[in-house]
Amino acid sequence: MDYQRGKVMKNYGEENKDFWFTILRAEDPGAFWHLELEIIFILKGTGRVCFENTQSAYELNEGDIFTVNSFQLRILELDKEAQAISLMISPHLLFSISSETMQGYIDCRSFLYGDDRQENFDILRRDFANVFSQQNKSEYGRSIYLKSKIAVLLENLTRLFLDDSKSSFNGSGRERLKSAVDYIQHHYKENIKLSDLEDQTYLSSSYISHSFQKYLGMSFKTYLTQIRLAQATLLLHGDRTITEVASESGFSTINSLIKAFNQYKGMSPGEYRRRLKKEGRGDIHFDNGAEYGISDVFSTLMRYADDSDTHTGENSPQETVLAVSVDMNSKKQRLSMHWKRLINAGYSKNLVNGTLQEEIRRIQLDIGFEYIRCKGILDDDMCLYRKDLIGNPVVNYHYIDEVIDFILSVHAKPMLELSHMPSIMAKHKTMLSMRSLIISIPEDMDLWETLIYNLVSHLNQRYGTANVKKWLFSLWALLDYENLNYITMEEYSLTYQAAYRAVKSVCSDFLICGPGCENYKKYLPWYIKMCRENHCMPDVLTFRSFATVAPEEEKDELKLWGNGESLFMSVSDDEDILFHSVQNIRRILKQEHLENMPVIVEEWSNNIWQKDYCNDTCYKSAFIFKGILENNEHLNGIGYFSINDRLEEAPPSGELYHGGFGLFTRNNIPKSGYSAMKLLSQMGEYLIQKGKGYYITESDHEIQVFLYNYCHYDMLYRYRHTVNMSKTDRYQVFNRKDSCVINIQLDHMDPGTYVFKHYSISPAGGSSYDAWIQMGAPDTPDSEELLLLNNLSQPSYKTWQTELLPGKSSLNIKAGLLPHEVQLFKIFKK
Repeated sequence: MDYQRGKVMKNYGEENKDFWFTILRAEDPGAFWHLELEIIFILKGTGRVCFENTQSAYELNEGDIFTVNSFQLRILELDKEAQAISLMISPHLLFSISSETMQGYIDCRSFLYGDDRQENFDILRRDFANVFSQQNKSEYGRSIYLKSKIAVLLENLTRLFLDDSKSSFNGSGRERLKSAVDYIQHHYKENIKLSDLEDQTYLSSSYISHSFQKYLGMSFKTYLTQIRLAQATLLLHGDRTITEVASESGFSTINSLIKAFNQYKGMSPGEYRRRLKKEGRGDIHFDNGAEYGISDVFSTLMRYADDSDTHTGENSPQETVLAVSVDMNSKKQRLSMHWKRLINAGYSKNLVNGTLQEEIRRIQLDIGFEYIRCKGILDDDMCLYRKDLIGNPVVNYHYIDEVIDFILSVHAKPMLELSHMPSIMAKHKTMLSMRSLIISIPEDMDLWETLIYNLVSHLNQRYGTANVKKWLFSLWALLDYENLNYITMEEYSLTYQAAYRAVKSVCSDFLICGPGCENYKKYLPWYIKMCRENHCMPDVLTFRSFATVAPEEEKDELKLWGNGESLFMSVSDDEDILFHSVQNIRRILKQEHLENMPVIVEEWSNNIWQKDYCNDTCYKSAFIFKGILENNEHLNGIGYFSINDRLEEAPPSGELYHGGFGLFTRNNIPKSGYSAMKLLSQMGEYLIQKGKGYYITESDHEIQVFLYNYCHYDMLYRYRHTVNMSKTDRYQVFNRKDSCVINIQLDHMDPGTYVFKHYSISPAGGSSYDAWIQMGAPDTPDSEELLLLNNLSQPSYKTWQTELLPGKSSLNIKAGLLPHEVQLFKIFKK
């Protein structure tokens, strides 16, 4: 029986629905019976459960585990903030693994016994946790190994809790009712009456009505209303109007929907949606001392997991072998280093900071980016537009000039984001973070346009039209703020158009970028239409990619564990989300006859979480290798976000490695991501061959072989559940991934002596975080330790020579890569 409740996390065997987990919460309907065997574990809080053959409800507490047999009615009531997790196992899988389970009655209820009689239940808890842990690490296969964990669970369940004297199935009436329920599930949008069920099931209306009350504990009408209400609740998370939600969920009128919402949820649909949006953006609060994993909802379950096979041993991941043959005489493709087009420096005021300037000088010397992108050029801390003591407006370009002078001094060009809104011009004083940035339309649109015109005119006069023509300007705020109720589409359009007119009226050749949104599926078509109608099309199409996705867009939905310092979005399970985003954007542009427009991802990183401990690890070097090597040719610019951890959107952390976005820590120590970029900067001018995990280039009689073994976040961590994370152990939050052995044969090489230079970034070398762990993870490193960390951030290095004898024409490279490891081989003839 299909039913809508809870949040389905994972479903293996899509056609057969072999087994799946579901999160249960207080607001979910509690009365159900089903064909599957169900095991429920209380993750958090308290509640009650009763069964059809019990006279009263049983009290439930955190850690309780119990089973619900096939066709057994159970009514689960969870208290506010309580959560449970349910594992459903289909009859098909039960029969194939443990047919005895179907023949008897599983009598497993831990809440009936005291603490001194929990040994058998602890075995089941362990098995349950192992299945959950394995499925969490198995988003891309290994279902056979996962099913073996299910088999162990069923074996112990049968051995410890099977009661042969009782039957698990005690009501053919429920089976006959199943066809009626299935019909409702598939036709709830229609005007279903009892007579329709009578025609479909060949049961009388009176029998159906009686059976609903007897087996489901509610009337036919109530059940139908709850099904429609569940669908309406899901639709309210999207963009449909209340009228559209009512129609698409089966309610005859909007008043019927409102009545049902008020009856079962105690509020109107509109109020429910407003609460969703308020929760979505969150009341910003900060907890600088919060430790990872302390309050994670899954910690109650995961303490039972046996993780002996997650590290080493016979069940540990095996090696994957890849053999590659490369014809060195094949036609070579000339490369453009689009990934070096821009780098994000954070907020403009930070560019007058000596530490950040030192890092930028280092970056420009080691790598050399064409543009340095600055946010918040109009923020109050730049002192562009303010009032004096008697209330007169004052314009001051000093800090802006200082920022631009510095960018030019390191042989780069500025990409200026003309944001946000000066507070004295803002219609609303809405702040998104602890930074004093204002998300608002202007009180006076003409004054806003004049401000932008005067600023761009000043830049034109100071730096010259020929120079400013090469710069890039982004206009005002993110379109995505509309989804958070900060602005409307109309407000965005008017404010954007005014800024566009101001820039282009100074010089029509000045380059404008837009829209810079992340949700391009929703906003890009509208944006192009708006620009076309108002003659304000950008010169460069920009978007942002933080690998995020709204939780309701993924089928394996979990409850986010928000930290108040980033938006409530999860990380997508799509490892190639940047590549697919570019494909989709190019497709949209082609449909709009704009296929020749340059496309830049102006802000790019692995998530929007500013306290992701993985940002400090070797994971980041593999992420950067994969993202750049697989997307460089498809984009006109890839703007990594950002240079330093000091972003000022969240309070400064006292920890050296606190998981910030930056390539450098707050006190100038390079992370593995920076080491990876330095290796990539040695990329040759010509592409010889590429594939998943490798990229081979050539220049000046030197061959460069780039290798990487990327490993994605596991499902729990994608949803910010940090139960497997700690300050000093940050590699347990990824999917299981094999080590990789890559054999590369370079054919048609001339005889002679070849020099090999080999660089690698792994926990063994090239990662300052892992070096910090190896030195004892000092809380506050002293000057000597900081110097050592700086030196230890360099990749591991080894060199050797190989003789290629006359008559031979192939050079061989064999490399073994651990998960998250990246390597570079440089080969040249001596």
